[in-house]
Amino acid sequence: MRTDRIAAKGGRERSTADKRTCRTITFLLLFTVVWLELFHLRLAWSAEKVAELITRGGYLVDDGTGSRQYRARDPFIPASTIKVLTSLAALETLGLDYRFETHFFLDNDNNLYIKGYGDPFLTSETVLDIARQLYGLGIHQVDTIFLDETVFALDGPPAGSENTVNSYDAPNGALAVNFNALPIQVDAKGKISSGESQTPRLPLMQEIGPRLNAGSHRVNLTAFPCIPTISPTLRYTGELFSAQLQQAGIIVKNCFQAKPVPPQLTPRLIYKNNLALAEIVRACLKGSNNFIANQLYLTCGLKAAGPPATWKKSQDFFTDYIGNVLGIAGTDLQMVEGSGLSRQNRITAAALVQVLHRFSPFASLLSVKEGVLLKTGTMHDIFCYAGYFEEESGLVPFAILLNQEKNTRKDILRRLQRKVVKTVSLPPTGLSANGSAP
Repeated sequence: MRTDRIAAKGGRERSTADKRTCRTITFLLLFTVVWLELFHLRLAWSAEKVAELITRGGYLVDDGTGSRQYRARDPFIPASTIKVLTSLAALETLGLDYRFETHFFLDNDNNLYIKGYGDPFLTSETVLDIARQLYGLGIHQVDTIFLDETVFALDGPPAGSENTVNSYDAPNGALAVNFNALPIQVDAKGKISSGESQTPRLPLMQEIGPRLNAGSHRVNLTAFPCIPTISPTLRYTGELFSAQLQQAGIIVKNCFQAKPVPPQLTPRLIYKNNLALAEIVRACLKGSNNFIANQLYLTCGLKAAGPPATWKKSQDFFTDYIGNVLGIAGTDLQMVEGSGLSRQNRITAAALVQVLHRFSPFASLLSVKEGVLLKTGTMHDIFCYAGYFEEESGLVPFAILLNQEKNTRKDILRRLQRKVVKTVSLPPTGLSANGSAP
């Protein structure tokens, strides 16, 4: 009997313990459900607080919650944030260590031929380095300089260019120097000099300078009438090479002309730029340089379809790259040039974040601004951000696209940055939420 009572008592105790366990589990589950509901309500409230700053635009933060977004599937004009896509395609198509080339030939009459292949970084310092290398090869005198830009066959400036005097409207070309922007200094008395120490004073500066106000300028050459027999940009290239060759000790007897390299000639020098593509991309993104971006855009098309580079070939390349490599639908991303200058470019915040995910191995090429890795995009009534929050779990990509009169992107960024969840802490039920970027 005693044994039966003990067994019965033990059964009652186990039953009581089981009931307590059930009540505890039920409580924890209910608590979890309520907590999650409150969490999502908080996220929704946060989204509303951000959305109140937007009259026409959208954003997306891919922090794993799926809730930090507003009109993320609507396309907007991206301005210069599209440069992230241009840079990504160039890095994946050409390679991080790709180096642009410029070829130099000498014929039997001692004429120097220079053939360009789209190097975006033929600066005054680079041209002087080339001149010294040519001198070191025993070239101490040349008759005429012939300039060959036939690797590009462009039917005009990039879409969106208004051909203003501003350097951001400078055209592209196969053989261009100093980003096709001319540095000019005009003092209070009208005296004209070069706008930078590394660039010698050129005849072009003397022609254009009188049309400018006193101050320091960096101008788009094509906005000014020039000699009709040669393009102003090619004239700039010719004048700079002539000056730097003479600076290096090479006598230049005659002037320069535009002329293709004869097919029978072989290069005396194949100059590879000291900057690898990764560093060129870094400079492009940091300075938001339209010229560099579209040189990369054109070079991608050139690589895919062969010479000459054209806007159409590059548009076709990027259409294929966007759709078949990135898997982004044409309704979410339309790209007509690589700098963001054109208002025909369109992208959704979701598509831009998808680009940023793929760009993440190269994220360090972006500059740190506003406390985050960031690329800006700005035009009249266009204010955009694309970049990464750096969290313990990794990089969290975000895109803010505003096509409105009021620039609220900085306030939006700050609100989003405060509310990004590093790791969502849940009650100790064994359940967890993933707050890391995929």
